[in-house]
Parts: sequence; C-alpha cells; structure tokens
Amino acid sequence: MDRYGVGALIGVNEMTNGSSLLRVENFYSASLDNSRELFVYLPPSYRHHTAKRYPVLYMHDGQNVFHPAFNGYSWNVHETVDRLVSLGLMEEIIVVGVANRGTERSDEFTHDLAGVLYREDKVTVQPKGLLYESFLIDEVKPYIDAVFRTEPGPEHTALMGSSRGGQVTYHIGFRRPDIFGKLAIVSPYFYCVDPSSPAEVTLVHLFREKQPLSRIWIDLGGREGTLVMEKHVRGVAEHLLALGYTADRELAYYLDAEAEHVEHDWAARLASPLLHLFGDEPAPVDTLRLGGCEEVSMAGPACRLNPVAVRADGLTQSVLRPVYTVEDRSVLNVREDGTIVPLTTGETVITAEYGGVQAARTVRVTAG
Repeated sequence: MDRYGVGALIGVNEMTNGSSLLRVENFYSASLDNSRELFVYLPPSYRHHTAKRYPVLYMHDGQNVFHPAFNGYSWNVHETVDRLVSLGLMEEIIVVGVANRGTERSDEFTHDLAGVLYREDKVTVQPKGLLYESFLIDEVKPYIDAVFRTEPGPEHTALMGSSRGGQVTYHIGFRRPDIFGKLAIVSPYFYCVDPSSPAEVTLVHLFREKQPLSRIWIDLGGREGTLVMEKHVRGVAEHLLALGYTADRELAYYLDAEAEHVEHDWAARLASPLLHLFGDEPAPVDTLRLGGCEEVSMAGPACRLNPVAVRADGLTQSVLRPVYTVEDRSVLNVREDGTIVPLTTGETVITAEYGGVQAARTVRVTAG
C-alpha cells in the first residue's frame, strides 16, 4: 500500500502504437468512505521522454471509458486519442477514467447547490456532489500528479462526462476553475422531464459570473427523447454566451441530430471535444450545412436552425453565432441564435455564413 491507501498499478496493457492502459484497484476515498477503480491511459512517448510532462483529462464513469459498458458499448477513448495524436491534430495527454459506484452514481453526480433534495428526479437522490468534487480534487488529482508526470495547472487539466456525468462536470468545473480549466459536457442531464406531464424539474445551477475557463464543449444528440432536450442544453449555452464566453472558440456547441443517449454515439463524436480541448489552433472550415426546421407554423412552437460546420481537422460543431441572411424578410426573421420568427405564410431562403463558407435552405411558414 502507498501513502494514498492503494496498491500498485496493475493490469498494464500496451497498445500496438506504444500507448499504455493501467488500472488502479481499490482507490479509497475518505470524503465518500468508499473505494473504486481508476483507469489510466498513458500516451506513446510517456516511457521514452522521461522529462516530459503531460496534460490530463479526467473522465467520469471510468469503467466505460476504455472498456465496454453494461450495454456492450465503450467510449474507446484510447483509440480516438491515439488516432488524433498520430495525425498530429492534438497534443499527447494522460486520460484518467474514474469508475462510478453503480447505484451511488446519481447521488455522487448531483450537487445540491440550492439546498433541495431531488425527490422529483427519476429516483430519490441524496446529493453528494460536493463530496465527490472533494474526492476528485483532494484525493484523485493529488495521487495522479504524484505518481505520473503531469502538467498540474488548470490550463492543462480537463474534466469530461456524459448524462449525469455531464451535469457534475458542469457544476464542478464552474465551481472550481482553479483546478479544471477545460470542460467537456456531453449530453448533460440538466432537467428531469416527466413524459406523462408538463413537469420539468431543473437540475442545473446557473452561475452568474464568467469563470476563467479557457475551453468549454457542450453537446447532445437529437434523439435522446425527454432525457436530454435541446431547449434545455442550448438554454445553458446561451446563458454562458451572455456571461461573456466567446462563441465557437471558448464555448463550442454541437447538436448531433441523429445521435442517441448511448456510449456508441458519444464515442462517435468524441474527436470533436478532444480537438476543442487539446487541439492546435482552429483549422479552416471545410464544409457548412444548414440543418434544423424546414417548416414553421405561425401558431406552433419555436423552431431553431442548426448550422453545422466541419473543420479541416474533422472537428464538427453547431455554429452558435453565424451570419444569417433572409432572402424575403417579409416572411420571417432569424434571431442571432438561429430561432426562426415567422411573420406571414410563404417560403424563403435562409443563408448561413461562417468561416467564409455558406449554406442555405428553404423554409416554409404555414398558418397553423
């Protein structure tokens, strides 16, 4: 046992390109009074460049990060990182997967910042988010910094998670930007929505001041149902823009219209947040496509466009603030966030421009 109360690193697996995957058993948390596994990915040069230090990405639900989850899918983070590094598109990093505790996951990933127990959630939650935050910051990170050659500053330290892991990433990151300077918030569980009623219970705290976070990535899928809804996630993104984060640079956003709430789809779009957090200077825009609504009703719900830009390095994002042009402004207007404001029945062409590239689509306005 070492001074952190864990045994030696075990289960070292070497990848074909020289990267390594290690496992730490029974990592004890005094904050939470429980133990779990840690999984650590080391990049190809780690063994040979013994004076080099590396940025670190911490990820929740660590047992799914490199290995298949209960549903048979994995993020396969090591494969994506290896590929991007081999192409020279991102710097080498260390990745730490922090395993969850199964039935304790909902408690540990929930911050009770409003002093309310979340009994209106899908399950009765006893929030332990502050304790889990302490576990990561005061126990896991010091261990990783002591055992491995890390760049420990916040400008080199990122946090990523999905679903409730996205929720806890958001809260920890905005509470402690002195530790985590980069965040990837994937399919965040920001609201609990009862599909049988109009009830929507907020699970997210809106911070009122801009924090010193250099990179924020927020994404979701368009087929996640009531579990994660675009209006809620985009609402948080718009709030962050209002605080002063730079659209598409400090704050990147992506609505993947065809993606579901599953590791397979998170893995499929993983390269984009990795490039946003650890890539070089932004590559030029290669293509732009204008998705979203093709028809909007004068009496119907709000409808938003989804301009998706693909950069030359493969990073794919929904552009938060493109330049919109409407051919016939008597039919409709488009707000800066892409929301269509119908004015009369008819149809017109909307063009979006970003990075010197344009995309257009025809939108029809109906009476009802």
